[in-house]
Formats: sequence, C-alpha cells, structure tokens
Amino acid sequence: MKNDISRRDWLKGGSALAGALLMGSRANAQNMAVPGFVPTPESPLRLGTNENPYGISRVARNAIIDMFDTAHHYGRGRRMELTNIIAEIEGVDAKNITFSGGSGEILKTLALITAVEGGTVLTADPTYHDLTRYAERRGVKINRVPVDESMTIDLDALKAAYTDDVSIIYLVNPNNPLPTIMEKNKLKEFCIEMSKKCLVFIDEAYHEYVQNPDYETMVPLAVANDNIMVARTASKIHGFAGIRLGIAYSTEKWIGKLREFMTGSTNQLAIAGAAASYKDTATQDFLRRKNKEAFDITYALFDKHNVKHIKSNANFTFFETGMDITEVREKFRANGIIVGRPFPPFTTWCRVSMGKPEDMEYFSKIYEKEFTS
Repeated sequence: MKNDISRRDWLKGGSALAGALLMGSRANAQNMAVPGFVPTPESPLRLGTNENPYGISRVARNAIIDMFDTAHHYGRGRRMELTNIIAEIEGVDAKNITFSGGSGEILKTLALITAVEGGTVLTADPTYHDLTRYAERRGVKINRVPVDESMTIDLDALKAAYTDDVSIIYLVNPNNPLPTIMEKNKLKEFCIEMSKKCLVFIDEAYHEYVQNPDYETMVPLAVANDNIMVARTASKIHGFAGIRLGIAYSTEKWIGKLREFMTGSTNQLAIAGAAASYKDTATQDFLRRKNKEAFDITYALFDKHNVKHIKSNANFTFFETGMDITEVREKFRANGIIVGRPFPPFTTWCRVSMGKPEDMEYFSKIYEKEFTS
C-alpha cells in the first residue's frame, strides 16, 4: 500500500493530513479572524491596497492546481474556454475580448500607444495612476481635471477641457481613491460624443462590487462603438492580485491594436483559475455580503463620531481625518494597520480598504483610541 501523497492531492487537501497542513499554511494570513493573530507594525492588517481579504476561492485554487500538470507546455491553455465564459457573462462576442497580465498591463499599453503615436491624456484628479504615471514618464502630457464638490468625476468639466491633441480620455468607474460613480446615462452620452474625437477608456476594476442603480457598465457601448474601451480585473473580488489577470473589451480594431503593442502575456495558471472563478457566483455573492458587513461596522464608527466619508461603490472608502495623512498612517501603522497612501490634493483624507468584519472591528477600536480620545 502506497502511503505517499501526490503533490496535487496534498495541495487540494485530499486527506486529513493534507487538509491540516493546508489550514496551517493559511494561519499566516494577516487578519483578525485567525485565532491568536495580533497585529503589529511588522505584521499588520492590510487595509491599504484594496485586496480581497479572503483570497481566491477553493474552486479557483483547485483549477490552478490541476493546471500544474501542463503548465510546463507552451500554448494558450484554457484561454478559449475563459474567453467563452466571459463572453457569455457579458453578452459579447469573443472577438471583442482580450486578456492581459493584470489590468495594469492594459493601462500601461494604452499609455505606450499614446507615447508612440503622439497625443495627450485627459483625466480626472485624483484617480488611479497606472496609466498616467507610465505615460508621464514617457513624456506624455497629462491634463487633470479636479473632481466636483461631491467628489465625483466631472464629465462636463472634462468635456470643456478637451483639446484637439487629446488621444485618450481616461475614466475610472468606480473611481479610486474616491469610490464614487458616474451616473450611467450621463456617462453613456459622454462616451458616445467624445469617442468621435478620441479613445474613451473606462477602468471598471471594482465593477463586481457596485450595488448602485445609478451605475452601469460601459462594456455594451465599448463593443459596439469604435474608440471606446473598458478594462476589468480579476485582482479584486476574485482575489487574483498576485496571480494577475486583466480583461479588455472593445471593437476588433482596438483589441487588435492593444495586442500588437502588448509585450507581456497571460499565464496558464491564471487563465485556468479565472475560468473557474468567474463561474463561481456563490463565492462572489458571499464576498459582497462580507464586504457589506465590513462597511456596516465602518460606517457605524464614522456616524458615531461624525466623520465625513464617502459612501462606497467598491471595497474601500475615503474619510476625512483632520490631520495630514502621513501622521494618520504612522498612528495606524504603530497599531498594526496599513491604510492607503497619500492622494493629493486630499492630504487630510484617508483611504481604507475593507478587510474581514473582524478586521474592521479592530480598525474601529484603534480609530477611537488614536483619534477620539
């Protein structure tokens, strides 16, 4: 009788021993739901990078493990299967989809296209920086338009700021670090009008978290109109931040151009895991429920102390601190919590990501200790 355990069985937890070892490995997770975990500056709660605190789902994990058997082969792996799954979910054709090593690659590729072909980038301020930072480092001019008084991207102001040298209008919906959304009908009108002049690119990284009836994805517009593109990522609700998978939706013309300029590629493990994860709607529903529970705790804290904050459409919020964010971050870090980096010009505001509900209870305790006593 063989008493050895295959690598795949061990990783899947196919025996009591394997299950115990697997659970033991997860005890290193940095969250308050782990018995005995004590946050320290050296081992803090990660509430600063908008990650999924639960990690990838079990079905995604097992799909990745199964892919180990052929991961040494060149080839597309289960790419076509994932393409078809995504196409069915979104109601688009396979020709309108391409993948990348995280959505950051899509953002940087569009910045590279702008640098090579000429033009400027028009965007909101503040917003997510991968595209603009990469473009700026290559000599591309960035025209930033401040958000409005409600901290929402100001489409009218962006339209007024347009000049003939703009090649890309870059929008993030929900925005980041301000988790606000653009009203769906106004955004549609903007996209249709401005796409006649340049590429309108919408980053929908937090799409799966949005529960707001005023929100709508621009994917249907992107696949039906030239010069509109949408990016998504598996890094957020699917927990693929360290695995890397991004998705772009557009017409064949722009999908082809994106592929032509991309220098990276997706790996078979990410493709296989995503094919399982996107079908796993039960886990996504669970994560949305837990995200809401975490927000309920956080909002109760802010309401109790009259803290100005943004009602979120993502898995993070932005709240006013009354002091410089550098000092705020130091106070939280001393208590074993990492919060978001500075986001000028809002230097007396803080972005905090939702951890597990237990994490947000600890966050609340530390907030009251450091900022209300």
